[in-house]
Order: sequence, then C-alpha cells, then structure tokens
Amino acid sequence: MNFALILKNSRTVYDILLHRTRCTFDQLQRLCHLASTDLCLALAHLIREKVVEQYCERQVVYYRLPA
Repeated sequence: MNFALILKNSRTVYDILLHRTRCTFDQLQRLCHLASTDLCLALAHLIREKVVEQYCERQVVYYRLPA
C-alpha cells in the first residue's frame, strides 16, 4: 500500500465526515467506494492523527470528527 494512496483515501473519508454527524464502517464504505482494507488504513491514519474518533454506542461502532 502506497502512503500517498492512504492520504488520498483519508481525505475522501474526512470530506464525507465533514457533512455527516457520524457514520458506521459500512456507511463509509458505501459512500467512499473503498475496499475494506483501503478504508481501514484510511481510518487508522485519521484516528492516529486525531482527526477522526471512533466510538461505540449500543454495540455499534461509529466514526466522527472530534467535537
């Protein structure tokens, strides 16, 4: 996996989350049109950089921008 591609995919995920309160992995995958591995790497990068946070509510994992 190329780091430039991870950054590009991360930007796609970030742009989607800018316009939504929260998304599940499946929702992000449908909206981003990314393969599971590509989405995981993008989310891992964004979470590590503290640009996106992951949280669980009622046994469902969500992703959102920090408050």
